[in-house]
Amino acid sequence: MSAAQHSTDHLSPVCDTKAKVGVVAGWPPLTSVSDEGVALGLDIDIAKIVFERVGICIEFVRLPSAARSFAQLTKGVVDVVLMVSYTFKRKQWGHFTLPYRMERMRLFSLKPPELVYSLMALLSSEATIGLSIGSYYGEEIKSLANQDRFGNQFIGISTIQRRIELLAKQRVDFIIEDEITGNYLSHKWSEKPIHVWDYPVHDNEVHFLLRKEKFTPSERLKIDLAIVELQQQITALVSRYRQLGQAK
Repeated sequence: MSAAQHSTDHLSPVCDTKAKVGVVAGWPPLTSVSDEGVALGLDIDIAKIVFERVGICIEFVRLPSAARSFAQLTKGVVDVVLMVSYTFKRKQWGHFTLPYRMERMRLFSLKPPELVYSLMALLSSEATIGLSIGSYYGEEIKSLANQDRFGNQFIGISTIQRRIELLAKQRVDFIIEDEITGNYLSHKWSEKPIHVWDYPVHDNEVHFLLRKEKFTPSERLKIDLAIVELQQQITALVSRYRQLGQAK
C-alpha cells in the first residue's frame, strides 16, 4: 500500500473547486474504508454535506495513520484533515475551521467503572493506559505523560484494534478512545465485556484542518458558514452514530 491511496469521490452537482480529504481508515464508525475502497463513517458524512454546501468536490485519500496526517497535509498530498483537535502547534500546519462536532474521550477497561477524581490517582496505583500514537488527549494527559514518574505508564499502540486486543489480554489496564468508537469496537472485537468510564478525560471540539495554500479566505469563510448552517443535520448524524456505538 502506498503512503496515500485514493478511495472514492463525492461530487456535488456544481464544483467551484476540488479538494483531497485525508481519511485514516482505522476509526470506525467515525472514519473507515470499505473493501471496495469507499470512505465511510460519521466524519465522512459530515465532510460530504459541508463541502457539498459550498460547491467543493471532495476526493477521499486514504492515509496510513493519524500520526502521518499532518505531514501529508503540509506536503500537499491532502488538502483537508478530518477530526482535528485544536493545538497551537497544529495551527502552524493549516487553517482550522469552526468546530463541527464534539468528541468525548473516555477510559475503557475490563473492570467495572469506579468513581475517579483524577487520572493521577489511577496512575498512582501503577495502572497502564494504551493510547493512539500521534493523537491529542488534552492537557491532563499531556502533562502526566511528560512527567518522569508516570511517562512510562502510557503505552503508544498504533491501531484501535490492537489497543482493544491488548486490553482484553490485560497487557494494559485502560485504553482511551472516543466514546462512539470505543463502544462500537469493544462490542465488535472483544469477547470480554469492556466498560466505559464516566471520567471526562477530554471533551473537545473537533475541526477540519485546511491546507494553507489551498483555500482562499472567501472559501474558508464559506466552509465556516456551512458548518453553522448545517448544525442541525450534523447533530442528527452524531446521534445516529452514537446509537451504533451503544448497540450490543
